[in-house]
Amino acid sequence: MDLPDAVTTILALLFVTATFFLPPPTPLDATGPGTPDPVQPQPVAAQNLSSVLVGVQERLQDGHLLNFTSGSPTILDENETEPQVENSTPDVIEYDDDELVRLVEDNSVSLMLLSLQNMYALYAWDEKLAQESGAELQKFAAILLGESAGLDLSDDGESLKASFTAALELYEAAGRMLQGDTPLNSTIVDGAFEANRQGSNHLREAFGYLQHPVLDAPEEIVAVTLSLPPVSAGSASWEELALMQRYVYEDRYRANDISLMLESARFIRVFHMLDGQGNMVAAEPGRMFLLVEVKVTNLGHKGDNRVYTIRTPALKDFTLRYRGTTYAPMTLAPGTSLGEPYAAATLNRYEVKKGYVVFDVPMALTLDESSVQVKLDGASPVWALGKTP
Repeated sequence: MDLPDAVTTILALLFVTATFFLPPPTPLDATGPGTPDPVQPQPVAAQNLSSVLVGVQERLQDGHLLNFTSGSPTILDENETEPQVENSTPDVIEYDDDELVRLVEDNSVSLMLLSLQNMYALYAWDEKLAQESGAELQKFAAILLGESAGLDLSDDGESLKASFTAALELYEAAGRMLQGDTPLNSTIVDGAFEANRQGSNHLREAFGYLQHPVLDAPEEIVAVTLSLPPVSAGSASWEELALMQRYVYEDRYRANDISLMLESARFIRVFHMLDGQGNMVAAEPGRMFLLVEVKVTNLGHKGDNRVYTIRTPALKDFTLRYRGTTYAPMTLAPGTSLGEPYAAATLNRYEVKKGYVVFDVPMALTLDESSVQVKLDGASPVWALGKTP
């Protein structure tokens, strides 16, 4: 069947189908007062179907589309086009995710270095450096917390911020613990260590939300010094240590690290006994007393050995040398105006022993030509008393 025949058949079917919906004709004798006027319009279904389908055959034969809407079908004119649905673009919310990423990338290395410096000072029990580096860490973390607080973030940005904020709060807490006049003790050291450790873990979590790793250290913090007074392992004269320079060594069981430091040296002529009578101890004519302040610290346990305590050097292990002559330290009774005399002691983890070693020396002795040697297991470090950092 060709296209004209098919069109004719479809139209015929339309006419036949429409007849089923036409109301029956009204008999002529049925007209009356209650009968509708035949000149009144018929219902829509009873309208002349041919008027509705005018031009359909021609449209189909020409290959044009029909457009059926509610009511009578209508035919699109050749020049008409179907109405286009307007595309509406939803409003795009501006987030500060890029600003947060920049904040993390630009400052993470600085945070890590400050935390590392602080932990190193805590490990070495360096009170001054621990306090100073803690103050810098606290200040820097607080600044970053303020800068990140007001950012408007997406869900992904909120995840990054949660990890970064947790790190900053812990770093700030670690620095805060080290401020004030309270000397370092095991509680403070352990707390600051733990806060630094957890802060670093959260900072590592934050890195997981970045698209690329943080590799470069900003130039302004490359010069940050992580150094404590250097450690020496020898005892030759050319390796003499300076005052305030620590010597770190292992105990005999290789289970703990120990820090030994000579902090200061000075001369006096008289000191008093604190025995209730105020007895005075004066140097003999032509002589004086040399006071050397000693500090020993148990830096903590290492390895698998379960020995956690250390024994500090004995008083007899200290020897003063001056122009080829050696001097042994004096034995002092407890309770003098000099403070606590140095004596051997057993130290638990992070405990510190401080005290004075006193030598009776000639008036001619000078610090620039004097040194103190300490005999240890396997080593004998030497401090030059006239040498300072």
